[in-house]
Amino acid sequence: MNYDCTQLDWKAVLLVKVTRLPFGDTHTGLSVKRLYLAQHLDGILRADWTLPADERFLPLVQLTGWKPERDVPFVFPVQYRRGGSDRSAAVIPTGTWVLPYDDAHYQLYERVRLSLHAVLEQVNQAPTDSRTLRTLTRWTM
Repeated sequence: MNYDCTQLDWKAVLLVKVTRLPFGDTHTGLSVKRLYLAQHLDGILRADWTLPADERFLPLVQLTGWKPERDVPFVFPVQYRRGGSDRSAAVIPTGTWVLPYDDAHYQLYERVRLSLHAVLEQVNQAPTDSRTLRTLTRWTM
C-alpha cells in the first residue's frame, strides 16, 4: 500500500449517529463528528478533521473497512446511511449517517447533541427537581 495519501481526493463529511444503551430501545444520545474520506485502491480511508492535507500518510489515516463500490457513494449527492451487513470490522459504526459536510448542519447537530446531553444529565442528577420537570415539560410541548 502506498503510504502517501496526500494526493487523494479527500471529501469532508459529517457523521451523525443516534447512540443507544445496550439492550434498550430508548435514545440516549447523539454522536456528531467531522472527518475526511478518500477513495484508495485498497478501500475507503478516513482522516481526522484536524489532520492537514499535507500530513495525510499512513498510519495517520486509516482504512475504514469499506469498499468503494459497495459502501460509499463517493459523489455525496444527498446522504448515505451506513447499513449493517458484513462490515463489522469497519471503524465507522453501523447505523451512522454519512452526510456531505455543511458547517450549518454541523452547528445544528452539535447544538442538539449538547442540549440532549444537558437534559439527560439534569435528569440523571435530579429527576424530581422542579427545574428538571420544567425542562422536560418544555421539551414535550
